[in-house]
Amino acid sequence: MVVKGKVDKGAKSDLSLVSLDEAMLITGFGVYNIVQMLLSGFILMGVIMQSMVMGYVLPAAQCDLDLSLTQRGWISAIPFIAIVLTSYFWGWLADTRGRRFVMLFSMIISAVFSALASFAPEIYSFAVLSFISAIFMSGPSAVVYTFLGEFTNLRHRDKIVTFGSSFVGIGTVVLPAISWLVFPLEFSYPIDFLNINYRPWRLMIVTSTLPFIIGTVFLLLAPESPKFLCASGKLEECLVVLRRMYAINRRLPEDTYPVKSLIPETHASETKKSTGIAAILTSMKEQTTPLFKPPLLPWTCLTCFVQFGIFATTNGFYIWSPTILNAIISHEGNETRICDVMDAVNVQASENSTEIVCNDAINTTTFELSIYLGLVFCSMYIIVGFLVDFLGKKLILVIVLAGTGLCGIGSHLSYNQQAAVVLFAVLQMCGACIGLMNAVTVELFPTKYRAMAVCLSMMMGRVGSMTGSNLVGLFLATNCGASFYLFASIVIVCSICCLFVPGKNKGPGNTKPREVETKTETQEPV
Repeated sequence: MVVKGKVDKGAKSDLSLVSLDEAMLITGFGVYNIVQMLLSGFILMGVIMQSMVMGYVLPAAQCDLDLSLTQRGWISAIPFIAIVLTSYFWGWLADTRGRRFVMLFSMIISAVFSALASFAPEIYSFAVLSFISAIFMSGPSAVVYTFLGEFTNLRHRDKIVTFGSSFVGIGTVVLPAISWLVFPLEFSYPIDFLNINYRPWRLMIVTSTLPFIIGTVFLLLAPESPKFLCASGKLEECLVVLRRMYAINRRLPEDTYPVKSLIPETHASETKKSTGIAAILTSMKEQTTPLFKPPLLPWTCLTCFVQFGIFATTNGFYIWSPTILNAIISHEGNETRICDVMDAVNVQASENSTEIVCNDAINTTTFELSIYLGLVFCSMYIIVGFLVDFLGKKLILVIVLAGTGLCGIGSHLSYNQQAAVVLFAVLQMCGACIGLMNAVTVELFPTKYRAMAVCLSMMMGRVGSMTGSNLVGLFLATNCGASFYLFASIVIVCSICCLFVPGKNKGPGNTKPREVETKTETQEPV
């Protein structure tokens, strides 16, 4: 390897023709990779803020849009529905047209339609505009993990993808913090031709797109993924990107980069310019079919199931955690289990009928508690990011998923309410493994199918979010204990599945780069 103009003993003396992974190892790790992580982090923050903003907006918009509780429920589900319906398409587009193109195009359109939705005069136009915005928001939601992973060499890929994923947790802090600033504002600007008053909740919809706007500006200055360029046969363009990475990371002139040419990847093929619906569907079929055939089928099933279980548990309970925590805090009497408290609340609710009152006042305590919960998520992501290089993805996934699953069962059985709340919060920390599973997916699948595989697994995760939130709500009203046992068991099963994930990468220093390349590209099942 080249360092400060010298060649390490372990490096080859002839670097005129090397594989992409060898070439990326020579570029080193430094400022370029950190900036790329921050860029991807802003995009991830935009995705989570766009997905969660409805939870803060709808209570404040219920009077202006004349929303019922049922309508609020299905509008809140719009981002997840859009992701499930369109992630597959975005994965195909990213694998055939490029990661950067997909993210640039989709983020710009999403931000535009979010701004238009803020001017919606009634519920139907608001729902349609929000749905269109969510469709394009789903574009970068999974592609960004692939984009980030393909800019990092094998030695640091796990760590950088995990740290990039921590911006999901940062988004859960930034969103309520911004809401805390925006919603208390008292302004109402009439727009006569739309017959609306522009109030803080409308501004909040636009504000939630700020990470996308910032990400778009920086992405305009960023190149396409070198892995995609190499897989597409654009070797000279790939070398241009690698020289730039080398110059910034090593602080050396670009012309000192020793790699002169790259070995074409065996699966690389010229990107077909498909036109027409039939051609697009045919291309999507060709891009997808290998994922459901050996040797990739076991990895497709594993990544999809694990992401489904993690999303169903962390998001399913996250949506209902304010209700559960509020019930525990409001409980008066002896120490008892969480589900005993919830059952008492359900009995009390069935004995009293209430009417929905149009009250769009915001309780700032909600934002404060959300910020605390977001900080916990951030800390978990960061801890995992520091440990992944030492312990490896496999060990962390197995331990964290098994531990959070056991904590979920313990939270139901505990009669000490403080301990139960802590264990309940730890159960939701399984969400910190989402980024790790995406790093696993990036490593398991060949470049040509990588974005599609990540999008497919994330799509199954979003299905898990919708399934989990509905099932938790149903079980809390009928059989509270079943929700804890069911989802805790699913997370534990996911932990067992992760035992079949390939072990920790031994690192380029102990394994020849070309052997590593073969391992990560052919993917024979373990």
